[in-house]
Amino acid sequence: MNEDEAFEYVKGTLRSERITPYHPYEIEVVRSIEKCINCGLCINHCPVVAAVGIDRFSGPRSIAVELSRSPPEYWSTADIVYLCTGCGTCREVCPKNVDIPEVVNLIRARIFKHRPDLVPKGFYVVQEPLTEYNLAFQPWEDKEEKSESRDMRLEKLGLPYVQDRVLDKAEILFYPGCQAEERAQEVREAAKVILDYFDVDYTLLDEMSCCGLPARLMGDDQTARSLADRLKKKVKKMGIKKVVTTCAGCTSNLSDLSYYFDWGVPTVHILEFLAEDIGLQRFGEDMANSSRLSPVHVTVHDPCHLIRHTSRQIMDYALEILREIPNVRVTESEAYDSCCGGGGLVSYHSRDVADAVVKENIEAIQKTGAERLVTPCPLCTAQIENNLFKSGSSVEVDDLTVFIAQRLPKKG
Repeated sequence: MNEDEAFEYVKGTLRSERITPYHPYEIEVVRSIEKCINCGLCINHCPVVAAVGIDRFSGPRSIAVELSRSPPEYWSTADIVYLCTGCGTCREVCPKNVDIPEVVNLIRARIFKHRPDLVPKGFYVVQEPLTEYNLAFQPWEDKEEKSESRDMRLEKLGLPYVQDRVLDKAEILFYPGCQAEERAQEVREAAKVILDYFDVDYTLLDEMSCCGLPARLMGDDQTARSLADRLKKKVKKMGIKKVVTTCAGCTSNLSDLSYYFDWGVPTVHILEFLAEDIGLQRFGEDMANSSRLSPVHVTVHDPCHLIRHTSRQIMDYALEILREIPNVRVTESEAYDSCCGGGGLVSYHSRDVADAVVKENIEAIQKTGAERLVTPCPLCTAQIENNLFKSGSSVEVDDLTVFIAQRLPKKG
């Protein structure tokens, strides 16, 4: 038996035993579990445990322990591993930095590959458009209706329409993400207003495709890698120097992809771009001439994918940006950085858990007395807005990109 034949034989044995070898970048994640000192901080701080109790969700540590077992034992976690929102609180409070959110992704990937019967059926609502359209949401069938919906939203928000820019070469790629592309079009359009106002050399993709995060969260590694490779080729071909997003999940996922797979192109949220590339001083000087809207009292929600998966600095920038806008008063809520429950695709199969997690946010938001909540994440916006409405609250919700674009002075 030569070396190639031996390799194929080993792969066949692994398949029959339902074992998937770790990729090099996954080994570091697995090794981090060995550092666990069983202190229990992850359980004490887990928002899902706090919301539904340890009998419903046994907590981050119990999931991590499964990686010390033989691979078939992963299947025993199926009833709990899909209730993790991936917020990253456990990793943040862990004194040994055990990477439990990535442990969850590893386990989900192996269940998806070897025991698809255990994958929540709700996930396939996302998988079908991903595989058919390369998007997390089914695109509009009628493009004219999509444009009409966009125009109605812009008129309601008082935002101008900025023509799409699709160039062969540009300094910046504006990547709106699937939700802003198909569902929350006002976020996509507001970002274009901001980039156009500051004369940024940017382009959109000729054809939008997902960054792969939803596929990764459900455990469909093959689709996630395919989507990531597709996007990487486009970015490389265009000679882009930086990717700017309006989605917290896209920001963290594209940053990870660039780091682990050598894209060589940094990804930043538009808040970070405004603060560092445009500059807070210039932004403040321009906003000083703006008095387009009436005074407003707001509170802010921090998306987990920004503060725990990317950098807390981004939300520090968010507060600095809001302070530069005339007629805006900010009151921070007691739960400003608590998970909204919308992550990890939990709402697709266990809506009761997702809504239980966001309850703390809803109560804290209403305590502030603010008339409006702003957050730089379309997913958080939808999750919190839906639950505020169900609670009978009068607090309105805005994506922060839209909020900023509405208050820019008229150009020229």
